[in-house]
Amino acid sequence: MSAGIPHPQIMRGLQLKQLGRYADAAEAFREALSQEPNDAFALHQLAGCEFRLPELRKEALLTIDRAISVEPNEAQHHVLRAFILCSLDRPKDALASTQMALAFDPNYSLAHTAEAQAHLQMENWPLAERSARQALALDADNSGAANQLAQALRLQNKLAENAEHLAGMLARDPEDAFTHANAGWAALQRGKHPEAEAHFREALRLDPDFEYAREGLLTSFRARSPLYRGYLRYSFAMARLNRKARWAVIIGLYLSVRFAGLLPGGDVLVAVYFLFVLWVWVARPVGNALLLLDRFARYALRRSEKIEASLVAGCLTVGITGIIMSLVLKWEGALHSGIAGIAGVAGMVGIAIAFPLALIFNNTSIVGRWVFSSLAVLVAFSAILAVSYESAFSEYLFVGACIACAASTWLGNIPALYRRG
Repeated sequence: MSAGIPHPQIMRGLQLKQLGRYADAAEAFREALSQEPNDAFALHQLAGCEFRLPELRKEALLTIDRAISVEPNEAQHHVLRAFILCSLDRPKDALASTQMALAFDPNYSLAHTAEAQAHLQMENWPLAERSARQALALDADNSGAANQLAQALRLQNKLAENAEHLAGMLARDPEDAFTHANAGWAALQRGKHPEAEAHFREALRLDPDFEYAREGLLTSFRARSPLYRGYLRYSFAMARLNRKARWAVIIGLYLSVRFAGLLPGGDVLVAVYFLFVLWVWVARPVGNALLLLDRFARYALRRSEKIEASLVAGCLTVGITGIIMSLVLKWEGALHSGIAGIAGVAGMVGIAIAFPLALIFNNTSIVGRWVFSSLAVLVAFSAILAVSYESAFSEYLFVGACIACAASTWLGNIPALYRRG
């Protein structure tokens, strides 16, 4: 990269960047580039500022590519490009950029840090651990790599080693928000919820906008419920597996339960299995609905989470109430059978529609939001049609829509359709 910094706007940009005023710093770097468009140092600094502004991360990728076109052999450019690609959820491309950086500078600690980040996002925990250790071997003060190592150890269930590592990190720097957040998640995984809550509170005190800590604090609040703690243990167990292994577990359990259903008394096991699978997808919004009743915890929820919690919990309440009423009134399954039929339909709609609703409001996939929104609208429309017009078609459409809503729990495992924001 350029050794000198002759332009005063670059000096101003660096000062603003150091103060965390990334938007103002970016403007300063753009002004410098208007006079010297091929200044690789200014392009790198501008990309770094845009990277820290979520709405400008695509522009950051274009900017760093311009810097690389000027200085193609500069490892720092390729490392920043890798971090930008990770932020855009493109870890495979990020990994290719880290390989380029390491080809130019094999002893660059930040290149191994970027490599570890890509492996973490690809859910390859052993390789993430290896890359983080390589980064720390080159720079023992690399706090980013130290925190990545903590995550990789926890996600491999190496909890004793993780605890020892985090204790050393907190002793060296008790004011690191990321370390406190990692300590909080580790405490959650060990079942120590009050300790986790304390670490998350401290992380948010140090960095009020730290999403990783905010989500951890909410999880520790939800974990006050024994039912949610069961879901949390399941989540931690599944998190230790990569995506392919998780699909293998899901399909294996499904086939095992189908086989068990053929055995005497197997129907109970099948019912328990499907209730558990469905609960997994609504556990978070239901947990958030309980937090809405807590005068302190509710302030940690985003607006979209409050809407999601209210709608999902409301639909489940209507659904369960409707099913209970239909059983009390001895509903026989006909959609046009008076109050019993209306209660039964309301029960089926309420429960069915809760699952796609749980996959809409905090989903960053535009395609996924359209798919799950369409399923929710379809079940509501088919219910109105089935109640209003007595016909085989309307009844089949309604039942099919309800089944499709339940199937959304499978679709939610597809990253292209569901990425929680």
